[in-house]
Amino acid sequence: MEISDRDYDVLVDTEIVVDVMLGSCHISMKEFLELGEGDIIALDKTAGAGGDIYVNKRIVGTGDIIVMDEKLAVRVQDAMDSDNVVRYFFEEGLN
Repeated sequence: MEISDRDYDVLVDTEIVVDVMLGSCHISMKEFLELGEGDIIALDKTAGAGGDIYVNKRIVGTGDIIVMDEKLAVRVQDAMDSDNVVRYFFEEGLN
């Protein structure tokens, strides 16, 4: 699929949602409903494994979780090629 310069210019001005997933787990609904303040949910990733970076629910990279100005942040370690990201948006009709 050929993407014109005009289409590319429109896309790069579009706001996107970036999510970083630290990990996941499987628990029953009963266990979830019994959770209370202070309870801990163990995730499937090991400490220091970083997080997966998603753009509009599609994984586009991974990174290290860091603290910056008292907020969590992600330092990108590996990212999908920018041409592939642009192609994905056009193919999915998210432009």
